[in-house]
Amino acid sequence: MSSTQIFDTADNTVSYVSSSVHQSPYGNRSVVFQASLSAGDTVVLQARLMPSLPFVDVLTVTDSGAMHEVVLATEFRITVTNTSGDPVVAAMTL
Repeated sequence: MSSTQIFDTADNTVSYVSSSVHQSPYGNRSVVFQASLSAGDTVVLQARLMPSLPFVDVLTVTDSGAMHEVVLATEFRITVTNTSGDPVVAAMTL
């Protein structure tokens, strides 16, 4: 059974880069990512395999909510562009 981790920030009604979510690659090959956003907003899911490598864009979601299966990496974060002023929330299974 998996649990869910929300990408956290102090204020989800503005543009932000979330804290990182760390994953254990053992036993799983993918995770499920879901984002809730409004028209004009963008969420970019980024990942990397180790701290010495740069984050790369994995998935971009714009204008409405979405759910996607994503190949597992050891570290994820989101970059949010919020133009609506509405809360932008994203989470993934662990």
